[in-house]
Amino acid sequence: MSTELFGRASDYARGVLSELGDDDLRRPTPCAEWDAGTVVVHLADVIDALTGLLETGVLAMPQPPRTSAPDPVALVEQRWAELAHAFSVAAEATWVESAATAGTVELTTHAWDVGAARDPDHRIPAELADDVLTLVSAALDDDTRGESFAAPVDVPGRAGPSDRLVAFLGRVPTAGRCPRQESNLRPFA
Repeated sequence: MSTELFGRASDYARGVLSELGDDDLRRPTPCAEWDAGTVVVHLADVIDALTGLLETGVLAMPQPPRTSAPDPVALVEQRWAELAHAFSVAAEATWVESAATAGTVELTTHAWDVGAARDPDHRIPAELADDVLTLVSAALDDDTRGESFAAPVDVPGRAGPSDRLVAFLGRVPTAGRCPRQESNLRPFA
């Protein structure tokens, strides 16, 4: 199921990125110190880390991290092509599962960051948000949040799936801030 869910997360992220104009890249995101362009460049690093996991079994963000790119969206599309190839030739099923799971969480979360930069009312599609919340809540608790995930944020009981997911990952669903600036990237076994 994780590869199917990864595909839906990728489609969502690509849809959000396809709507970005040059001016949008300078918009602030819910992560106070990151603008949309910085998040998009970070996604290129995330995709490279996922490709590395598929090729070697090791999940590691590129060092040093990218800080800019002339065309961040084009960079992500280029990296996505390499990731698609890595998925198609990956020989180790556990690496595929780990990459799909980590990628699903990262792509969904950061696509929301970028979408919220353009529109504070942006929401993750409900079915995707529900499925990603189910995936991540099974693997993430207070002991495994570490430095990568902030504590969950309280939301009203009537909150929709997008707001529940975003809050579970430590973000304030509407016009809030991102308590942690580190990557959320980590494999879920």
